Amino acid sequence: MSDFQQAHTIGQTSLQKTGVLPFVVVPESGHVHTFEDTLVRPLQLKQSVALHTAKDFISYINRFADKNSVIFVGVQNGHIRGVLDYHEALEADPATSDQTKNQPRHCKHIAVFNVAQTPEFIKIREASGEKFTQEKFALFLEDVMPYISEPVAAELYEIVQTLSAKTGVDFKSAIRTDNGQVSLTYAETIEARAGAAGNLSIPEKIVFGIQVHRGGEHYAIPARFRYRISNGNLTLWYDLDQLEKAIEKSMEDTVDYIRSGKTISEQNGTESVLPGVHDFVTILEGAI
Repeated sequence: MSDFQQAHTIGQTSLQKTGVLPFVVVPESGHVHTFEDTLVRPLQLKQSVALHTAKDFISYINRFADKNSVIFVGVQNGHIRGVLDYHEALEADPATSDQTKNQPRHCKHIAVFNVAQTPEFIKIREASGEKFTQEKFALFLEDVMPYISEPVAAELYEIVQTLSAKTGVDFKSAIRTDNGQVSLTYAETIEARAGAAGNLSIPEKIVFGIQVHRGGEHYAIPARFRYRISNGNLTLWYDLDQLEKAIEKSMEDTVDYIRSGKTISEQNGTESVLPGVHDFVTILEGAI
């Protein structure tokens, strides 16, 4: 048996028993060869897992967590990162204990859950502040109508129909009425002649009733209607109000679910309780 083979055998039979990685040093080159793959178990756990739902994230955390595991939550970016082998902290009062006795760990066992925003919320968020022509705004409103809770569908449909029909008109002015709506005055042009005058009323604001994050609750997100009249042309858009608060509230609900679980109603009228993570797992707002 060669020196190399003998060293390998020693590494398997003796060094492994002491929890040391078997290795040999080649005399000619001084190169170190390790034999981690020959161990029955790895000396260090290195694993990073991406979970797609809060339920699966909770299940994975509960399977491997210990009293030192920590979950870090990024509220605005929706990034949740569980470090299962986080550093071991002293049981004593941190204010009086010797911090040098804390035991560091490798922090290599990671569970990641990126809380995805829904496609409909992304569409509405990205369109906020975008300037639309009259016709394009009508098409956009028609597309997102299922996500609008105020005004009611009938009123909104009438606005869409009017915007679609009155494309060959000159808008003159706008006034705000007592009920908070904006009345836009226009004049139709028929074969190069002045035609009938009319008014188009639009609400001061609309309210989207929408699910911000996948699997989350629906929230009411208000938006202010905006308009501009220039050379007879009408430009329309909306600005979402309290967008950051809606994202923050939705993330808080997700974190509450991860921490404490939640109760859901089934179609047959019964309720199911979904568990949260173990009580001994620490949850912090932050990143690592």
